[in-house]
Amino acid sequence: MNVRWPWARRAARHDMTCREAVALVTAYLDGALEVREHDLLEQHLDECPHCSEHLKQIEATILLTGEVRAEHLDPLAREDLLDLYRRWRSERDRS
Repeated sequence: MNVRWPWARRAARHDMTCREAVALVTAYLDGALEVREHDLLEQHLDECPHCSEHLKQIEATILLTGEVRAEHLDPLAREDLLDLYRRWRSERDRS
């Protein structure tokens, strides 16, 4: 049985997978994409509700985390966040 996940599909009118779109979201928000990538991503976002929702979630996360100051974090919460980041970075570097 061949199962196709929605985030791995290619939309009919362009050549960008959901996985590729998700990988470009941060650069998109930073304004760091080349014109072609930017246009393909926007086209994908127009056609894909899953990736559009992902973009909204990332934007909300950026907005909310901008309100959190390190000095306001409980020391244990700070260590938990740092540990989570280190594990994420380690896993990312291995792949």
